[in-house]
Amino acid sequence: METSADWTEVERRFAAATSYWVCTVRADLRPHAVPVWGVWWRGTLVFSSVGASVKVRNLRHNDRVSVHLESASSVVILDGHATEVTDREALVELGECFTTKYRALSGGAYDLVAAHGMGMTVWAVRPTAARSWQAGGAFASSRWTFADDGSVALSRSSLAADADAVPG
Repeated sequence: METSADWTEVERRFAAATSYWVCTVRADLRPHAVPVWGVWWRGTLVFSSVGASVKVRNLRHNDRVSVHLESASSVVILDGHATEVTDREALVELGECFTTKYRALSGGAYDLVAAHGMGMTVWAVRPTAARSWQAGGAFASSRWTFADDGSVALSRSSLAADADAVPG
């Protein structure tokens, strides 16, 4: 049985990653996957997107989302619900987080308040379930489900990466 301390390592990996794949579902049920930059903030993955983008249209229709890291050999997948962040204080704080993380790559500061005023949207994905495994790990995986407050409600290990799928 895993402990919630193992979840701390998954959070660290999510916080340290540069790019994330966000998977949403179109209104006609076709999947849509796209890479984004993001920050780990208050137990959520936060990313921004142009308000007219496919992923934003999808999230406004269905807030369920899967997010995973780039690696296929060191896998972490989060399933959850995305909520649009519109609070000015939160946008200021998040802009600072993005600036700290991406300034060297983007060449500038993030003003998410101004960007929001020009149609940019900011989304926070709170996990409802997560899975992780390592290549060469004899198909061993870890799974977590979360309470409404974001705390780990259940943690377990199995010998098959996709056995007993956790509902999202």
